[in-house]
Amino acid sequence: MSPSWRNSIRIGLCRDRVVFARYGRGLRPRLLDKGIFAVEPESVAEPWRAALGSLEKLLQARAPRAADAGVVLSNHFVRHMLLEANGALAGREEWSAYAAHHFEKTYGAAARDWDIRVTQAGAAQPRLACAIDKALLEALSAAFGSGPARLRSVQPYLMAAFNGALPAMQESSFWLVLQEPGRMLLGLLRDGAWRSVRSRRAGARWREELPQILEREGALLAAEEPCWSVLVSSFEPVETGTSNGYRFTALPAVLREDPSYAMVCA
Repeated sequence: MSPSWRNSIRIGLCRDRVVFARYGRGLRPRLLDKGIFAVEPESVAEPWRAALGSLEKLLQARAPRAADAGVVLSNHFVRHMLLEANGALAGREEWSAYAAHHFEKTYGAAARDWDIRVTQAGAAQPRLACAIDKALLEALSAAFGSGPARLRSVQPYLMAAFNGALPAMQESSFWLVLQEPGRMLLGLLRDGAWRSVRSRRAGARWREELPQILEREGALLAAEEPCWSVLVSSFEPVETGTSNGYRFTALPAVLREDPSYAMVCA
């Protein structure tokens, strides 16, 4: 892997906050700065609008120098869907059209204004699709404008966490749990393939309730046998250990002393 010769800044765009961590250049980037800008959530059709205002303040105050920027989007702003394997489809365009049809069937005409992406997978495996408001992507691009920080990537939290979890994956079958204020996403992989992705509300007692939640999710999937390995990325402290038969592993993070920065670890 080639080292980056520019500083980088990772930004987590959430419903109630904008989190950032700025890193120096090099193969092993050094943390230079970090912080959280509060957001006052608005009950509007575009719930990310309030976060964009805080992002602009962040860029003005804490990104004064040239840097490559990557934005990670909260699960509040992204819709996920698991598409069944379909041997009749070939190529990205056909899969994208297939995903767009299913998003519109599920969410209605609003889905026509979403940017939809589908992961690659084997012919006999389901594929994960995600949808993001095109207006959000356009607003992100405009927020960076001609400033010193250049927007290089935009990722859903699920993909960022999954890629960051790769070193911790000791098994090919596991639950991936992503928690943030008010929201929890549960993804199940079996033998390296996605089998389920579901988003749900998360209350204050989500850690205590998680074993029962996973048990119910497994029952809904009518799985032949439970999946006991669970990887957790959370904005709150999580203990690594066993509960109700489930083996919980908190995903490692550069900023593990403060899990509020789970979305922006390099």
